[in-house]
Amino acid sequence: MTNQTPALPQPSQYAAHFTIDPNTVYLNHGSFGACPRQVLDAQNTHRARVERDAVKFYVDDLWPMMDHSRNALAPLINCEPADLVFVANATTGVATILNNLRTTLGDEILITNLEYPACANNVRRHAHQRGGTVRTAEIPWPIESEEQAFDAILSQVNERTKLVMFSLITSATGLLLPAKRIIDALNQRGIDILLDAAHGPGCVPMDLTDLNAAYTTGNCHKWLCAPKGTAFLHVRRDLQHGFHPLVLSNDAEQIETASQRTNRSPFNHEFDYAGTDEATGRMTIADAIQALNTIYPGGIHAIMEHNHALCIQARKMLCESLGVRPPCPDSMLGPIATITLPPGSPDARALKAALMDNWNIQIPVWSTPVGTSIRISPQIYNSTDQYHYLAEALSAELNS
Repeated sequence: MTNQTPALPQPSQYAAHFTIDPNTVYLNHGSFGACPRQVLDAQNTHRARVERDAVKFYVDDLWPMMDHSRNALAPLINCEPADLVFVANATTGVATILNNLRTTLGDEILITNLEYPACANNVRRHAHQRGGTVRTAEIPWPIESEEQAFDAILSQVNERTKLVMFSLITSATGLLLPAKRIIDALNQRGIDILLDAAHGPGCVPMDLTDLNAAYTTGNCHKWLCAPKGTAFLHVRRDLQHGFHPLVLSNDAEQIETASQRTNRSPFNHEFDYAGTDEATGRMTIADAIQALNTIYPGGIHAIMEHNHALCIQARKMLCESLGVRPPCPDSMLGPIATITLPPGSPDARALKAALMDNWNIQIPVWSTPVGTSIRISPQIYNSTDQYHYLAEALSAELNS
């Protein structure tokens, strides 16, 4: 298509709280999130506090600020605050867990074919270094039921399985997996679980106490709209002794004494300070939670319901417009959905470029084994008009 870009659809009224380019139809919240202005302002305030007296901040002020964010996040995902620490992103959380895993020759780690590539890469490197092996459970795509996902994972478990890693919501395909059922079945077999909840807090309701996975990691910079580079790592209490961050800091040799000084567990102390870094993102997690609870009626839980409903609505409309079948049931969706385009559609790279160049639409387009696909991930700043505009754009580009 070479015509002039049509008039852009209006986002929702809540777009005023964000700094997203008004000349872009931004339909890709799921990749990196977006910070409300209120959150950016809060982080700038924290940065100014650090720079006024960095010594005082890193020696004294850092610790209560980490606790402030920890205490704000814990009720949202239902866990004890002391069982939470912060990492840069969910991939770092996965790498940290693997680094603490006592894998020996012959042990197997089970992943699925729908895992985020970076996390799968860290599993493969760990297995190569420790003499373990990686087994892959093949979850079908398209998929008809949760039962298929459950059976795909449990059928690959054996007496050598040391750890099972799977996503709460798969990245490229947007599948909400039956996490509770899978974890319960694996716990009964005495197998530890690493739950990759990169799309977790603020995305779908989470209850870490009820899930009872050995390890859970999730991003705060996606659906909680916290600053980039903020994520949590939850380690079950019985596994925290001797669990260390990837980087050891000055207090590692006298961690018991040091943690008494800061009035926290060695687990919390080691992760809260592992050398000088940009701590203000983690400090701002509490501000992000407050912001979302302030700018939208009903707060975060209402936002999750809104985003899920808009995802279901938009997917239905797009599938009807394109003449394609939904690749999974509504019951396996959070606020993210992947749609496979009709046969003969342009390749992913060409279509993505056309949507941006001709329509100013920012949306993931990628190749899957079943063809070119798009992924939608609505947030409160999106509108139904934007998804109708997407349908118009796709129809034009696919028929050009």
